[in-house]
Amino acid sequence: MTITREQSLNMKGLGIFLIMIHNFVDHLLDISCNEMSFSQEATDAFTSHIFTSSALWYLFSFAGWIGVPLFFFLSGYGLTKKYGTNHIDIFQYIKQHVIKLWLLLIPVYLLYVIISHFCFGQAYYWKTQILSVITFTANIHNVYFIEPGVYWFFGVILQFYILFLIFRKLKDKWLYALIVLFIIINYISLYCMSDLSMLKIRHNFTGWGVPFLLGIIAARRDITIPKRWELPICVVSFLLVCLCMTYKPLIPFSELFFVVFSISLVKMCTLRPVAFLGVISASIFVVHPLIRMIMYKTICPPHGASSHPISMTIFYIAVVLLLSWAHHILMKKVSSRKKHGNQ
Repeated sequence: MTITREQSLNMKGLGIFLIMIHNFVDHLLDISCNEMSFSQEATDAFTSHIFTSSALWYLFSFAGWIGVPLFFFLSGYGLTKKYGTNHIDIFQYIKQHVIKLWLLLIPVYLLYVIISHFCFGQAYYWKTQILSVITFTANIHNVYFIEPGVYWFFGVILQFYILFLIFRKLKDKWLYALIVLFIIINYISLYCMSDLSMLKIRHNFTGWGVPFLLGIIAARRDITIPKRWELPICVVSFLLVCLCMTYKPLIPFSELFFVVFSISLVKMCTLRPVAFLGVISASIFVVHPLIRMIMYKTICPPHGASSHPISMTIFYIAVVLLLSWAHHILMKKVSSRKKHGNQ
C-alpha cells in the first residue's frame, strides 16, 4: 500500500487533533473513556449526550484517544518503507532514535516539572518519576507515576523501534499471528486482570502491537483501494469504530477499524490545515500537556464543573498551536545544526 506524504501528514494531523482536544476536554467534563478499560457508566454517559448541544465535547472526551493508534501504524509503515530488509547498524539505529526522542522530550518535560513543582507545588520523586520518564522505563514499573500521563507514549514507541529489528525479519504470516496474539492479550487484560496489570499491558507494546504491525504489513503489501470503494469503506469502518468503542467484547478491535477508517478518509480527501497539524504533530504532542497543566491550575474550573468548555478550548488550541509551531521551528534548527556538525 502506498500512503503519500500528504496523506501521512493528514493522518497525523487527524490523530494529534483528537489527542490534543481529548486530553483537555476530559478534565472539563465528568466522563471517562474506554482507552485502558471498559466503563459501562462512561459509555452510557456518552450515548446519553449524542443528541444534545454538548455532543461534540463528549465525543472528544470519550473517543478522542482513538487518535493514538494512527501514530503507531504510521511508525510501523514508515520504518518498513525506510529500512525494509536492508542491513541496519543496530547501535547507530538505536542511538539515532533515542537521541531523537530525547531532543523532543527532555527540554519540554523538564520545563513541565520545574513549573509544576515551583509554581504549583507538585511533588516529584527523582528516581521513580523523573529518571524513569527520561530513561523510557516508567511504562514497565511506574505507570501510575508518569507525569504528565501522555508521556507514556515515548516508552512504547522506543519499544517498537527496538522490536522492529525483529518484526522486519518475520514473514507476513507470523505478523498476522502476532496480531491475533496481541488481540488475545488485550482481551485477557480487559476481562481477567487487575487495574494495575491492565494498565501495564496498555502502556507497553502489548497494548498497541496491532496498529504497529498493520503498518508493517501495509508497507509490504501491494494493496489498493478502488475509488468506488473508498466512501463505503470509510462509512462502514467509522460505524464499526463507534460500535467497538461502546460494546465491551469489541473494544480490542477499535484501533484496527480506526486505522482503516483513517486510510480510506485520507484517500478520499486531504486538507492543508490538517496536514499542517501533521507537520507539527510531534511538537503539539510534547507541548500540549504543559499548556493543559498551566490552564488546569489557573483558569479552568474543577473537574466536571463545565458543560460548555468552548471558549477555554479555543484559547487552549490557539496557545498550543502557537507554541508548537515555535517549538517545531526550533527543533528544525537544532536538527539542521546537528546534521552539519556530523558532516
